[in-house]
Amino acid sequence: MSRRTLTILAVVVVVCGAYLWFFGVQTFCALEARNIARKTPAVRQTPVELRDLSVSPAPGTKLSGPGYEFEVPWDDLDEARNKFVEGAGPVFNFRSGLILFVRGGPPLEMVNALLTDTEQGHKTVRQVYGDDALKSDYALYRIMLETMPASVTPFISRREAIRKVMLLILKRIEARRGSETAMLAVSAGDFKGFEYGSPQNILGGFGFELFSDTGSLDFVFGLKGKTNTPVSQSDINRILQTLHRLPPQPAASKPAIPR
Repeated sequence: MSRRTLTILAVVVVVCGAYLWFFGVQTFCALEARNIARKTPAVRQTPVELRDLSVSPAPGTKLSGPGYEFEVPWDDLDEARNKFVEGAGPVFNFRSGLILFVRGGPPLEMVNALLTDTEQGHKTVRQVYGDDALKSDYALYRIMLETMPASVTPFISRREAIRKVMLLILKRIEARRGSETAMLAVSAGDFKGFEYGSPQNILGGFGFELFSDTGSLDFVFGLKGKTNTPVSQSDINRILQTLHRLPPQPAASKPAIPR
């Protein structure tokens, strides 16, 4: 090989080595972010504020679970088929075929799931996600859902690239709940959270998750068989507008009893 060719090859090797040294991790993260977006397009969405604030005035039913109560604008509750999942929450069944499962969780449930039992583990997680994301489950979800694949480029810091890819991996899990249609920021009293999917397309995945200082509530909707009772955003707003915490009850009391 000529001296000129060897010189060119040497320069290419040095340049490639320098690029991989300074931008290799970031490049890998950028490629992974785009791979996540390709497999789960919903991760390209970010939450937008709920604009439809109408509330259904239809006759309904008051429902309760451990420590909370709310109203639904449906009066066809099938009480005989209701049940309570131990360690999770109540399952409400309606004669229209609509099913509502409400899962309760403790404060910082997701944050604590990320943190390990070792001091080094805590330090590593905080370095990856940042202190702001670990203040509460709501803060973690908000930062996670606002992370976009396009923001991961080879020219950001290694730490930021790793952080954003880890957040996108978590976001992909949430995006599978039906957020291809919509991802809304909602509130209910002292709760704040996010609505995934469309209430008109429950079979495609629909629900909302709410967070407060006292814990979280995850509302998951389903359908059994066919139903002629469509669910609207104003129906969901009835739940959001009436949801509130109840005073502590004796341990022997039975949760999830419709009133």
